[in-house]
Amino acid sequence: MSGVRVSEQELLRFASAVLEAVDVPSDVAHTVADNLVQGELHGLASHGVSRLLEVYAERFAGGGINPRPNIQVVHRDRGAALIDGDSGPGAVAGTRAMSLAIELARGHGSGWVAVRNSSHFGAAFLYARMAMAQGMIGFATTNAVVQVAPYGGRTKMLGTNPLCVGVPGGKHGPVLLDMATSQAARGKVQVAAINGESIPLGWAVDRNDQPTTDPNNAWRLLPLGGYKGYGLALLMEILSAVVSGAMVGTGVGQMFNHPSTRQGIGHMLGALDVSAFGSLQGFQDRMDDLIEYIKSGELEEGGEILLPGEPEARAAAANRQEGIPLSADVYAIMERLAAQYRVAPLQTR
Repeated sequence: MSGVRVSEQELLRFASAVLEAVDVPSDVAHTVADNLVQGELHGLASHGVSRLLEVYAERFAGGGINPRPNIQVVHRDRGAALIDGDSGPGAVAGTRAMSLAIELARGHGSGWVAVRNSSHFGAAFLYARMAMAQGMIGFATTNAVVQVAPYGGRTKMLGTNPLCVGVPGGKHGPVLLDMATSQAARGKVQVAAINGESIPLGWAVDRNDQPTTDPNNAWRLLPLGGYKGYGLALLMEILSAVVSGAMVGTGVGQMFNHPSTRQGIGHMLGALDVSAFGSLQGFQDRMDDLIEYIKSGELEEGGEILLPGEPEARAAAANRQEGIPLSADVYAIMERLAAQYRVAPLQTR
């Protein structure tokens, strides 16, 4: 079997059922499952059910993620707030934090919410687009399990620490930049391993510091653009973890093969109300002008100028129509999970 396709609704049903089977409340299970399904829908298997459903279920069952967190706002001042995630799922804490950031932005022009004591929160763009839907610029970052060495060093000390900024547009749509500060997200390496694929040269090195294309030998990921990626990763660590009081660097708990370990991750979610600077419509018109300018550039042979977020938006549109693709290896994992947790198997198209 080369692979299968499933509908968005069916994948959401299945992922929710697996999580509920390990005693996750239905509302929490739905939020987490939707987070994973949206990642998969947008072509990001690294942040979807392919890579994360199994480990999330294990971590809920093992106590590494608290399925019933008492998420609280522990400090609030002007346009900023601090949330304690009570070791619950990052998808729940992140959603709560961005909702509060949007509320603060309505009153102050911008809102910033830091989160501590959280867990892996999935794809960062999911939070930025919450702000975009309200006519605001959204920002999201998180720290993560160490995978990257500071530029010039060998010891893994920082995570892939993604940076996401989402800007609402007009008739040409938004600009949505979501990127790891390493050459590639750790999840992309893991998905390649699941599917038996190689990774591009330059993504990672092995334990002997030799470049590798084998995802199973990828010991350390390389920073994006050398010292520039290292600088961005360090800044995201500061914004997400130092500001919030979350775990830093090697203090972040492991995620894979450690189902009882709590991570203590930190996030930072921000919303900037464009209307605080003038007309939202005027801003959107200027965004359209900028996008038309960018798209008007001369193309390389066979090339196309895409906006940040445009490939993912195209993938989501196609997958909604044709079904979300799952490789044969991933589908086998889903079949095993259905049997293990005694839930109705995933129905393919």
